[in-house]
Amino acid sequence: MTPTYDSPAARLREVLLAVHGSFPSKRAQDPISGWQAFAQVLGVDQHSAGGLHALAGVTGLPDLVIDGIRALGEEPEEEEHLLLHLDGLQNAMGSLIARNSLYQVFSVFAPGGEVPKSAAVHSLASAARVLHRAAPVHTMSDEDIARLEGLIVDLMQEVGAAKLPASASLLLLHHLHALLQAVQMVRIYGRHGVENAFDAFLGAVARRPETAEPLHEASLMERFREWATTVNGIISVGTGAAGLGQQVMRVLGS
Repeated sequence: MTPTYDSPAARLREVLLAVHGSFPSKRAQDPISGWQAFAQVLGVDQHSAGGLHALAGVTGLPDLVIDGIRALGEEPEEEEHLLLHLDGLQNAMGSLIARNSLYQVFSVFAPGGEVPKSAAVHSLASAARVLHRAAPVHTMSDEDIARLEGLIVDLMQEVGAAKLPASASLLLLHHLHALLQAVQMVRIYGRHGVENAFDAFLGAVARRPETAEPLHEASLMERFREWATTVNGIISVGTGAAGLGQQVMRVLGS
């Protein structure tokens, strides 16, 4: 489930194809709800907070695609062409939220439940190409995702084991958990979700000097700087990575 590039259109297309691949049209007519099927393919518990977060992200993707296309300022005819069939995906998300069967969800936009052949999925491919040309963002590789998860979990363990004041420990662990969730949800919320969580983490430390001092006292500040630089290098795109790395060091008082 790895698109060539990252945009709401690319992410929605990959999720739909992945769910269809796990539940082809004949199986989709089995008595399984779309909500349950999507949760199963995404690897989340449909009743948990994390599962609801993931599924809510999926249901919001058609709106993000439409907003993105409209923001491009294309000629009316081209915009109309790109938006064609996307209303069907919005309606399908309503069917998903209503806990209708997976076949009912698919049938809203794909006759016979044949998702890969549907006009809506082809429209998503076109929208993804146009959005990528306007603002190129490449997806994170599976290797990058696994590496980030390992780095975050390692730092969480070090923070948990360090003798830090409760306020500092809670702040760090809260933002590390949010960053880990963003990495795990990157297939739905995208690379920008990870970048935003990382920026929020650094901003929280910068705004709370009482957090930095305990890191120094626990001999964790240098480790934290190295960690932040490594994470930044993974999530930054293009030639801006070096400049962003220098900004990270300034934020952390290097």
